[in-house]
Amino acid sequence: MAEPGKIPGKYQFSRSRVVQTVERIITEGREEGMIWHSSKDSFGRYLEKDGKTLLNFGSCSYLSLHSHHALKAGAISAIERFGTQFSISRMYYECQLYTDLELGLGKMTGGHVLVTPSTSLAHQAALPVLVGDDDLAIIDQFAHASLHVATKLLGSTPVIRLRHSSMEQLETYLNEHGSQYARIWYIFDGLYSMRGDFAPFAQLAGLQEFYPKLHLYVDDAHAVSWYGCNGRGAALEHLPQSDRTVVALSLNKSFSAAGGALVFSRQELKDRVRMCGGPLIFSGPVQPPMLGAAVAAAQLHLSPELASMQAELMRRIFYSRDLAERMEVRFISQDATPIFFLPHDSPEGARATARAFWSEGIYVCPVSFPAVPVNMPGIRFSITLHNELPDIDRFMETALRLQPA
Repeated sequence: MAEPGKIPGKYQFSRSRVVQTVERIITEGREEGMIWHSSKDSFGRYLEKDGKTLLNFGSCSYLSLHSHHALKAGAISAIERFGTQFSISRMYYECQLYTDLELGLGKMTGGHVLVTPSTSLAHQAALPVLVGDDDLAIIDQFAHASLHVATKLLGSTPVIRLRHSSMEQLETYLNEHGSQYARIWYIFDGLYSMRGDFAPFAQLAGLQEFYPKLHLYVDDAHAVSWYGCNGRGAALEHLPQSDRTVVALSLNKSFSAAGGALVFSRQELKDRVRMCGGPLIFSGPVQPPMLGAAVAAAQLHLSPELASMQAELMRRIFYSRDLAERMEVRFISQDATPIFFLPHDSPEGARATARAFWSEGIYVCPVSFPAVPVNMPGIRFSITLHNELPDIDRFMETALRLQPA
């Protein structure tokens, strides 16, 4: 096996430089009033900022399930049964709602599901257990920040970056390093949370079939609920079930509850991560009210109601994409997803554009490092079931005026 670190392009970083850069950028954003806002009231079609009501194009609750009566009823019922907290390590005891939720998610996904306190902690629990010392880890440059953080826990395992969704480069690495390592892990997003583009699933399935050492670890947080059969997301919809594929989901985002989940092809893999994944041993449990909401959400995902909600969101997505194309509003990705990204040349330009949107009564999210690479700031906005078609018209007209030349 290859000696750790003896590989060209090994992913190296300076913690001090990263901390200094993040602190500077976040401080600038805070001082300019771009971040750390709070809302006194509901979060749906509108939100409040500085006493002004804005159209909300910043939500990740794509199906708007956070206000669904069934989820609220599930949370209330769980409080009545278990109180606000089930305060004991899950190693010893767990609330029965965990079992109910994992069974429901198993029906949704067709796999063996392990619920985690969050998607970020799912990565930190799973990757150090799954990826061995004799393996190579390859991470997409635009993979979610939580994945990059988790790869820092891989110890002596080499980690290298891949140009975004470059299957040509991935195949080159497979050919160059396949004989040196026991397994090669490609770590990536199913739906990229900033750019709004899907991973190249068909190509990945082909590469995995041809290269038996290729293992896939997918963060599909932003595709859950609104995409796929029973809302199982894009990765599980398009990748064949395999012992060499692990998918992480979010129960926050469109699922609108709390926590994360890992989907495995075999019970043994699930048990190994639960037994050995650090955050699953030491971190606190998901609170009963949110477990109750998640159980209700899983039931909703298995009902006919979900398909109609997905179809209604897709109608809004296609309406938005078609309108943008006709108006020549230039987004970074053309994939049919609810996430849109308007690129800028500088963080200052992105912040100025965000302020201009806000002054027009439209809330969008200015994005810069560490959410995206330093040289790729921009404006992120999203479409949800709370956004009505006249809202989208108004947004696109504003985007046309404000997009960079």
